[in-house]
Amino acid sequence: MINVIIIDDESHGRSLLHNLLENELGDQYQLKESCSSVKEGVKAIQQHKVDLVFLDIQMPEEDGFELFNYFENIDFEIIFVTAFDQYAIKAFQCSALHYLLKPIDPVQLHEAIERYKKSKENKKAILKKFDVFAEYIEGQQEKKRIVFNTTTGFEVVVIKELVHIAAEGNYSQLYFKDGSNKLVTSSLKGIEDCLPDSYFLRIHHGHIINLNAVEKFTKTDREVTLINGNTLKVAERKLKLFLSRISEAI
Repeated sequence: MINVIIIDDESHGRSLLHNLLENELGDQYQLKESCSSVKEGVKAIQQHKVDLVFLDIQMPEEDGFELFNYFENIDFEIIFVTAFDQYAIKAFQCSALHYLLKPIDPVQLHEAIERYKKSKENKKAILKKFDVFAEYIEGQQEKKRIVFNTTTGFEVVVIKELVHIAAEGNYSQLYFKDGSNKLVTSSLKGIEDCLPDSYFLRIHHGHIINLNAVEKFTKTDREVTLINGNTLKVAERKLKLFLSRISEAI
């Protein structure tokens, strides 16, 4: 049984989500309370044993993120519900926060429920992700960190420490300046969208490199050597762009 609280200032939004959850989960789902504000939601959470909270972000009195201020420990999962624009959606993706986009699509809801079943996060974990989310929302010129989901949890990565990223099926392998590497459950395309294009470049369908980590390039072989010793091939169709971008980076 999944005990749920929905917090959304729009009554039709709460009703729609409730109906979708009933269709998705059937008798595995129990709605404890449907709340129109953060304060109502806090009271409901304090009164019930809650597994999962669907939390709208844009509400008139307090936005959804204010919920964190009321709890020392969060022992329930949160899925944010948002009508934010595409820029903010990118912020959610790059911070690995769980979210649903309004109007809620049943397929996306199913995927969110599946993620919930596989991953339980505490307040500390969510706040770490929220810090990265805030960096993107505040429109900082240079993004400093990305959150990646892994097979065992998540990893907050300092972008400048990345040397290159390699595709491994549906996952990706991150390679760092200190010689370490980490497998993450993100596609190369999803990672590419989060990286600053000022010094990252996809040189091949399976590789993204940090242009500042290039140590040597051999034009005859189209091979680039990185500071960690890895040697990668630049795709012929990417060669002109690579040469242009590497000259800018240097």
